[in-house]
Amino acid sequence: MKQLFLKIAALSLALLLLAGCAGEKTESRSDETAEEPVPADGQTVQPEGEALGTTYAADDVFSLNVLFDSSFNPYRLTSAWNRVVDMLVYEPLIEIDGSFEAQPGLVTAWSSEDGLTWTFSVDTSRRFHSGASLSSIDCAYTLRMALTTDAYKERFASVAEVTTPDTASFQVRLKSVNWRFYTLMNIPCVEADTFYYDFPGGTGPYKFAATEDMLLLDEGHPNAASMPLLRIYLKEYKTASDILQAFESSYIDLVVNDPTSLSNLGYSKTNIIRYVDSTNMHYLGYNMQSVVMSQTAIRTAMTYIVDRSGIVSLYMSGAGVPAALPIHPNNSLYPQELAQSLSYAPEKFSAALDSLGMVDADGDGKLDLFSGVSALAQELDFIVCSDSASKVSAARRIVNEMTKAGLAVTLRELSYEDYMQALKDGDFDIYYAEIKLRPDWNISAIFRADWSAEDSLNFSRASDQMLLSSYAQLLAAPPDGQAAAVDALCGYLAQTAPITVVCFEKSEVLYHRGVISGMEPTQDNTFNGMETWVIDLTAGQS
Repeated sequence: MKQLFLKIAALSLALLLLAGCAGEKTESRSDETAEEPVPADGQTVQPEGEALGTTYAADDVFSLNVLFDSSFNPYRLTSAWNRVVDMLVYEPLIEIDGSFEAQPGLVTAWSSEDGLTWTFSVDTSRRFHSGASLSSIDCAYTLRMALTTDAYKERFASVAEVTTPDTASFQVRLKSVNWRFYTLMNIPCVEADTFYYDFPGGTGPYKFAATEDMLLLDEGHPNAASMPLLRIYLKEYKTASDILQAFESSYIDLVVNDPTSLSNLGYSKTNIIRYVDSTNMHYLGYNMQSVVMSQTAIRTAMTYIVDRSGIVSLYMSGAGVPAALPIHPNNSLYPQELAQSLSYAPEKFSAALDSLGMVDADGDGKLDLFSGVSALAQELDFIVCSDSASKVSAARRIVNEMTKAGLAVTLRELSYEDYMQALKDGDFDIYYAEIKLRPDWNISAIFRADWSAEDSLNFSRASDQMLLSSYAQLLAAPPDGQAAAVDALCGYLAQTAPITVVCFEKSEVLYHRGVISGMEPTQDNTFNGMETWVIDLTAGQS
């Protein structure tokens, strides 16, 4: 027990997260003992710190953590804990599967003749928890809410008009052609005219109880007969230490964790983990006004000194997927052959430096860049946010490879505030960063010309109209031309290297041994396929 309190004391200095209250007891639908699940990649949690002892179900209720003072409205959401609960209550218009491909959801079909005007068909047999039938009015209202919400308004900036020709379909007219627009419609559907409600109506398998401290099975849901729980209790734990203790003591039964962020609590290795592929991409960015990094040949060579597999396995505990291009390798559009040609090969990096005529002109043991007849000795300034141990370790490994090749590089490990200020000021040569991509794989936000804008992500001060045009051509490519458009775009990225992709993160879903089996979560739905789960809330109890 002493180990537990020591670990909790240390974690109380971490991020404040969310809060909770206890509820009544209920039983799971299954009286069978759940078979112990095997994590998707054959691994269990391997966080820092010591194990806190074997954990099982502590009671016969299934509970999730929430923040009661925060709204549960998907379009007014501020709590990551509440977002997880919302996955049980609100279903998306279109589902995105584990390969980041679109699948029917509440919208059963979609079509367009020109990539500008899209028609979406709605499953009008579905009902909200209020009993009202789902119609196109609700779907159009949902999209209009997303247009005005910070979390979604940038992705829907191209939407010009939303109309409802009938109750079974709605249309979206765009300002510019986007044949992958439908992939952006994985947004949670709410009942019309509920923007100011903290608990708007949803269509999910569970609904909020009148007391708002639990979820109840919605008997009208198509999968109601197969769902493993009649009730799910909502508890509230505010601090990192309280959340950790509650989970390790099995008073909350499932948590979602980002193992590469400051909010990683270091849950013990006695728990079960499911790794979940995500569109969170790690990459290196370059200051295009830097003497050295403005050289295209050096940027293109950087791909060869990034040991992506080593970074993922050594510093992310396997919670990532190596990638050399800004499309997830699980997706059918990922250009495997081109990516393979960009793999780790430090000898190719050294050869590229040699081809530039870089030599140690002043005898200081470091290579110098020649410009005309003058040697430019420059120590590269590489910055990384110190709040993420895995990113710091990855950056150190890359800097070590650059140093071995003869470049002078200084790594600055900055606090989040100082890191963001350095990015905004252009005070760097290279930076290590992360961005969450959408399923249309559009990263043009990193390269937009308005880099002086307050919300700009163009920290490189890049100005490449050809690159922006290549992205526009990808979105404008009809379905049978998208693979060729992706190849053209990625080929241009490989030749110009405005960024160097490192990997895509995996998030973690953690739960206790023997309690759940059959879990197959996705980035957007922790409870994906919950109707096939087996839950044993008596596991480990004598």
